[in-house]
Amino acid sequence: MYLKRLELTGFKSFAQRTILEFPKPQKENFNITAIIGANGGGKSNCAESIRWTLGEQSAKALRGKKLEDVIFSGSKEKTRLNSAEVILFFNNEDATNSVGYKEFTITRRIYRNGESEYLINKSRVKLQDILVLLAKANFGQKSYSIIGQGMVDQILIASPLERKKFFDEATGIKQYQIKKDSAIRKIEKSQLNLNQAETALNEITPRLRSLTRQINKLTQREKIQTELHNLQKRYYGSLWQDLNQKVSILRKKLDSETKEQKNIEKELNVYAKESKNLVYEQIDKQYQEIEQEYQKIIKIKNERLSKQSVLRAQLIFEQEKIKHQTENTIETSIDSDKIFSGLKKIQTLQKNFIEQIDKISEINKLYDIKLLAKNIFEKINQLLNFFQPVPHRQEFDMETNQKTKSKDKKQMVEELENQQKSLEQEIKKLDQELSRINNEISQFTQREKEKIFKWQNKIQEKQSQLNQINSSTNETKINLVRLETKKEDLEQEIKKQMGDRAIGELMNQTAEKLGSQMEEEINKLKHQLELIGGIDPEIEKEYPTVKERYEFLNAQTSDLKKSLKSLDKIVEELNQKIKNQFKENFSQINQKFDRYFKTIFKGGNAKIIFHESPPLINTLIEDSDRTEKETESETAELKTAISEIDILATPPGKKIKSIEMLSGGERALTALALICAIISINEPPFVILDEVDTALDQENSLRFTEILKELKRHTQFIVITHNQQTIEIADVLYGVSMGRDGISRLISLKLESDGRTQK
Repeated sequence: MYLKRLELTGFKSFAQRTILEFPKPQKENFNITAIIGANGGGKSNCAESIRWTLGEQSAKALRGKKLEDVIFSGSKEKTRLNSAEVILFFNNEDATNSVGYKEFTITRRIYRNGESEYLINKSRVKLQDILVLLAKANFGQKSYSIIGQGMVDQILIASPLERKKFFDEATGIKQYQIKKDSAIRKIEKSQLNLNQAETALNEITPRLRSLTRQINKLTQREKIQTELHNLQKRYYGSLWQDLNQKVSILRKKLDSETKEQKNIEKELNVYAKESKNLVYEQIDKQYQEIEQEYQKIIKIKNERLSKQSVLRAQLIFEQEKIKHQTENTIETSIDSDKIFSGLKKIQTLQKNFIEQIDKISEINKLYDIKLLAKNIFEKINQLLNFFQPVPHRQEFDMETNQKTKSKDKKQMVEELENQQKSLEQEIKKLDQELSRINNEISQFTQREKEKIFKWQNKIQEKQSQLNQINSSTNETKINLVRLETKKEDLEQEIKKQMGDRAIGELMNQTAEKLGSQMEEEINKLKHQLELIGGIDPEIEKEYPTVKERYEFLNAQTSDLKKSLKSLDKIVEELNQKIKNQFKENFSQINQKFDRYFKTIFKGGNAKIIFHESPPLINTLIEDSDRTEKETESETAELKTAISEIDILATPPGKKIKSIEMLSGGERALTALALICAIISINEPPFVILDEVDTALDQENSLRFTEILKELKRHTQFIVITHNQQTIEIADVLYGVSMGRDGISRLISLKLESDGRTQK
């Protein structure tokens, strides 16, 4: 894990967004980044921004009077800002720290109004979450991971309490101490809740006892009520089930009859539509074609009959004329006026016949056509008979005489006879065709009559069925209303005797035969309940509430005691873990401290000593029945406190009993040796050194840089320095300068392995 990037916006002199990139470790070696620049340029602001982001709450540690001083305060050329933000980007792809992220960011923002917020991966969190995360990663804002100006000497001259905090983080027990403090706070809160619960429990117990005595009277009453309820359930259940079954049967019957009634009504509606179709039905296309054909044939036949009449009259006339010419004894006299009058009558009959045919359009009048035609033909024959020759010498027709003069009389008669025969054959064929059509019309008329009779029979049959169903349905409805009324009266009685919910219980009851003995037993139990009487309804309401409250407080008290024991055990385990890890890491730091001290001073010796305070009996758990639990108090948690830590350092050739006797340079070297020892044991992900090598001469600076080269195998270093030797071992170089506008700016150089530099 290493610090990948630092982003500052509005923090102190970094008014503009400024980014410091830190390269990825190469070949299992971390990089050393050096930040250089003139005094007052803003170098230390980089270190302070990291300290501030990691949760520093002391404005003094950030060289200010209040926390809002970290916001850019403005200059002659740029106005002040209203907020400051610093973001730390971490890379944990190697999973060397169990923080739960491969990459994560820690962000802190502050505003002029004093509001501040912390974010992990852009999600708002509490400061406690930041501290726990830092403790898991073995670094923090007040630990050895960030060594600022003047802190080197402070490590040696710090008070025992401050020195203890420093070594707590140095030995990696800070995360356990945070958990322990959280557990202790929970113990204190749980103990307070336990005291409150026990107080409430003591107050409610007497009231519960009083209510219990009164409520015990209900035991016998409830027993009798249960027995009464069971008897009533059987009694009313049988009655209700019997009525319910009868109602169900009638309803099914009514549904069936109603369904059948609807089906019949539906069929009647269909027949009604059919009747409407029969009444308003038009003659179909086939019948219309037959009728048209019939009228056409009638018309043709009339034409032929008319022509036949004329030919017959002409033939008779010619035959008589020939006969007259042959005998020369008889004069044939034909009254031409009568002939023309007769022909006109024939034409009038034909015209009337055709008009009568045109008027016939209804089906039931078609059969009159044949009769009408017969009457007309008879009248025509009468007229023909009327035109018998009368002895008279007079010319029949001037036009006819002129035509007959040009022909032979016999030949004309033959032609007329042939024409008459031909007309008779045509008329005969037309009569046959008319007969055929009349048969078809008769058959159609018969079918229509049969259809109407069949429809009438169906209507009568269905209407009869409907009347029967209606009668049966009305009777069923009357019986059903009777039973439902009886059932409703029974349900009202059941609700009155057993309550509103009793009907639901009776639905699953089995019907059985009832006797008078069961009803007598029910009345007997009711009388017993009247003798017992009831209790105050308010007591009945109060008792469940008081009992529930008592049980809740009792359970809560028990849970709190268990929780206190569990927390007490956790604190004990954490104390033991802190103690063991502190001793183990403290011993290793002591060895490394002596080694690095001898490396820097070319001899001498150094060591750190801690004095353990006597164990204290944990008295956080106070039990009201403590006299009954003396065994538990004897096995209570023991807390171990580190009261004092001493640092001893003796450079070669000197006899010094106290570090206060060391010179300034010796104290600085001693503190650096201690810091390097802690770093080598605890291995934080990164370390920031803010001008810790200021007091070192060239020779000591070289020794110090050799130690940094050794430590960078497992730790990333960010060094703010003026020291030339320290700058030479840096992999990345950042230069910080400040312009006239009071804003710090960066210039970065990446130092290549061949000595070249790259911006």
